[in-house]
Amino acid sequence: MVMCMEPEHTKFEKTRIIASRALQIAQGSPIFVKVPKGVADPIKIAELEWKENAIPIRIKRKQP
Repeated sequence: MVMCMEPEHTKFEKTRIIASRALQIAQGSPIFVKVPKGVADPIKIAELEWKENAIPIRIKRKQP
């Protein structure tokens, strides 16, 4: 069975995705993971979503 995996994100893409998601969370967007008690920082929440692969943002790359 062959699985089509998205290539790994660069550190710049990861930073951009987390920052964009943190802005969305700060503006009232729904959160897609269970947030531990005491965590209120949008950046920390976005990082939790990143770790659980729950961020609904995708990167489009140019095809060679």
